[in-house]
Amino acid sequence: MFLILAIIPFIIFFSHLFLNHKIPILANRYDNVLTVEIQNKDISKGIYFTANGTTANQLLELTGTEFRSSEDFVLDNGMKLIIDSEKAEKVSWARIDNARRLALGMPIDLNSAMKEDLLLIPGIGEITAQKILSLRNKKVCFQNIEELMETDGIKEKKFNKLKQYLYLQKQW
Repeated sequence: MFLILAIIPFIIFFSHLFLNHKIPILANRYDNVLTVEIQNKDISKGIYFTANGTTANQLLELTGTEFRSSEDFVLDNGMKLIIDSEKAEKVSWARIDNARRLALGMPIDLNSAMKEDLLLIPGIGEITAQKILSLRNKKVCFQNIEELMETDGIKEKKFNKLKQYLYLQKQW
């Protein structure tokens, strides 16, 4: 009996060497959930996950925030609501910054990413980031994500690894 109990940890240890399973990158993304940050006076009040179709005022009410927007609007994924506490009815929006987006498992916009943002992506170093930015400047902006393969050093295999971290932002 004791021999069996002593052998079990070794079986578990060696079984991990032969099993090839990985949790997919960005596995925490859900299709029907919006990620929204609320900020008041340059201080983040938090990041919230809500259903599609939620409006700014509905989210503010659900979070217990006393402010409401005079012009209510439907939220989009990756929005940051900015509350102007001096004008209680003034709620504006921006986009969640790219470093925070990556930390949340959200891709970043290829057309607005800075060099520092690109360096946060596995597989992109200083030289590749600079080549991507040079190509973007030459094109003015990317029209589709596949144009990334025009960057020297990014072929299909590397592109397939990078594309999960990048997207092209629709205009709000």
